[in-house]
Amino acid sequence: MPSFSFRRIVAAATLALLLIVPAFAETVPGRYIVELSTEPTPTIFSTQRSRLRTEQRGMRTLLEARNARILESVETVANALIVDIADADAARLATLPGVKRVLPVRKLKLFMDRAVMLHHVPEAWARLQNARSGAGIKIAIIDTGIETSHPALQNPALVAPDSFPRANNEAGLAFTSNKVIVARSYVSLLRSPDIDTSPRDRVGHGTALAMITAGVRTAGPLATVSGVAPDAWLGSYKVFGSPGSNDGTTDDVVLKAIDDAVADGMDIINLSLGDDLALRLEYDPIVAAVERATRAGVIVVAAAGNNGGDLNTLSSPATAPSAIAVGASTNDRTFAASVTVEGLGDFIAVIGNGSPAAAPITAPLTAAASLDGNGLACGEFPASSLANRVVLILRGACTFETKILNAQRAGAIAALVYPTADAPDPFPMGMGSATLPAEMIGHRQGAYVKENLDAGRECIATLRFTLGPVPVQPNDPASFSAAGPSVDLGLKPDLIAAGQNIYTATQTFDSRGNMHSANGYILVDGTSFSAPITAGAAALLKSARPGLTVDQYRSLLINTASSTDTPEGYHRDTQLTGAGLLNVDAALQSTIAAVPASFSFGAGGANPNLQRGLTLTNIGTAEETYFLTPSPHRGDQPAPSVAESTLTLAPGASRQLAVNFQAANLAPGSYQGFLTITAASTGSSLRVPYWYAATANEPARIVILDRTTSGRANATLRNAIYFRVIDSSGVAITAVPPDVSVVSGDGVISRLNNFDSEVPGLYSINVVLGFTPGANVFRIQAGSASREVTITGN
Repeated sequence: MPSFSFRRIVAAATLALLLIVPAFAETVPGRYIVELSTEPTPTIFSTQRSRLRTEQRGMRTLLEARNARILESVETVANALIVDIADADAARLATLPGVKRVLPVRKLKLFMDRAVMLHHVPEAWARLQNARSGAGIKIAIIDTGIETSHPALQNPALVAPDSFPRANNEAGLAFTSNKVIVARSYVSLLRSPDIDTSPRDRVGHGTALAMITAGVRTAGPLATVSGVAPDAWLGSYKVFGSPGSNDGTTDDVVLKAIDDAVADGMDIINLSLGDDLALRLEYDPIVAAVERATRAGVIVVAAAGNNGGDLNTLSSPATAPSAIAVGASTNDRTFAASVTVEGLGDFIAVIGNGSPAAAPITAPLTAAASLDGNGLACGEFPASSLANRVVLILRGACTFETKILNAQRAGAIAALVYPTADAPDPFPMGMGSATLPAEMIGHRQGAYVKENLDAGRECIATLRFTLGPVPVQPNDPASFSAAGPSVDLGLKPDLIAAGQNIYTATQTFDSRGNMHSANGYILVDGTSFSAPITAGAAALLKSARPGLTVDQYRSLLINTASSTDTPEGYHRDTQLTGAGLLNVDAALQSTIAAVPASFSFGAGGANPNLQRGLTLTNIGTAEETYFLTPSPHRGDQPAPSVAESTLTLAPGASRQLAVNFQAANLAPGSYQGFLTITAASTGSSLRVPYWYAATANEPARIVILDRTTSGRANATLRNAIYFRVIDSSGVAITAVPPDVSVVSGDGVISRLNNFDSEVPGLYSINVVLGFTPGANVFRIQAGSASREVTITGN
């Protein structure tokens, strides 16, 4: 992340108090959001709209008199003006009467095939008895644009609603259709000039999201895919520009897009973008916009972020309490070259760069170790000892070219290589002059095959050198999926959905785009793609069950999620999976909604005595009795209690209950589980997740949130490493100051920065790389927790 400097300025309504805060995120010089004092009313048909416009007209005059250039206005989800002004003059704007605060503009980044099966979408379609899935619902994709002409986005049965299509100008209407009914571009608001300010998708990300959310059934080269709500309308709100010009966007642009989406009457907004350095809620303008959008009746779905691997990694705006924050789970297959060993399974393979076979090769396997003793194939084998066989070879000691040539000379018809345990993942092999078809599988898979060969088992292998479906373990949280707790210690993400090995549509126009594909389809990973599955589910649900509140739709989607417990009974952390795996069919059937959809009892001491309110509503058509059962992850842990374990509700009736969490002498750690609410007549249930952290300021891990990987020798790198210290529950710790040191290399640490006042627990390190090119290794230590980070000097 580049070095930078900015001031965040807040004006108190009466004292005009300036709060100056050091930089912790990349911002746009000279660009600010000026928020005005009058709070916008969260409704599309606000009677205050004319009042806000009058107020903004008066403020424009004041701002322009202070050399600010007004770029845009926001009046539905915020009362704000977006301005260009010299950084040195920005502080003066906060002193103007009627200005609430002045916020520097942050930079943001981008974060269906079998996936619909995992979430019980086909069952939901069948339950609707072939009714149009998502009909009448409008979904906003705030992203890179949508390739309107893509076959997956053609639905002749649709007719655009009255007053649509819409665009920012006449030229933009060319990018609309009966399916994509809005095409707006905000690229001209970005600071860098762009070759294309139209709504056209030149990246592919937005087209992929549109396909997943609401694409029609279409055959791609590798598989037939379908979106979740194929009869829904789409709105394209382009906030990212052309590759190489505007690969990122800014929060003022996203704020304007959200404002327009709400004003356009979108029912659902999908946000597969964000900032890994999530602000405290009170400082985040996008979070505030999301909260107002939901109060206006819009369901907002946000990707949790791809900075996972540990707790407390959730991105903004998934931190918004009212957003449905979605993490990623594994799909049940990927597309790759593969090896099938009869009786042992299917394995993903990576093709060597020699001469892969056009057709699959099937032959018995022989372990090289049975001939040379070590399995490395670095020496010649006896003549014809591998005739008409596939040879299993271990990586190491000599080149792949040598190994493959030795196998070829001994009569092998293919080679199957596996790596050593210290570097277990397969990778492309440089095979030099060797032409024998060869593939590499992972260490675990190779060792498993060898174990069976050593036991005397005859193993027949089939090597495939073209992409095809390969089964993988489904429904596990993806390794990259961000986790909570959120910045307010809330329980996030709310649920998970497939976000790994997703086959979807993409743009075909610009070959420079990161997701370009000439055939219009691509295989992708990321919580970016979990979110639109959930947005499509929201469209299907709202179309089938109109008239509910946003909170009730949230509950149906979140609380009917399927368990992510393993067959061995291992419970996933609720701060990683929320309520569990999206289950669209269960959401369609439920007769009960819970508000809130989850409980965070926060973080505190060993003797909590806490209470939260829970409102249950019968959204079915008949009277129903419900049983409430607390289910802690571990039987020896305390669980929340409710005054009534059984209640009966008439249709449309609600009951508010107190949920208490009381315990004594808790050891530090997480106390979590579910409050299960079961309908007596059907046995169907909701699971409301809960979480409490007993803290003792004991550092458990160092979480790296962002880092610079390399730089010029002797360069000064500001904010080279962003990190936080967390305890075993993921709660950020600042009471134990971290110590930073140089492990190796001649680099030095020039400063440790603390940004906790705006981003909970956030630290950064400024470093100066050494004069000598090479690795500079820095150690971060807090208590017994430590982490080393390498930055290479060039």
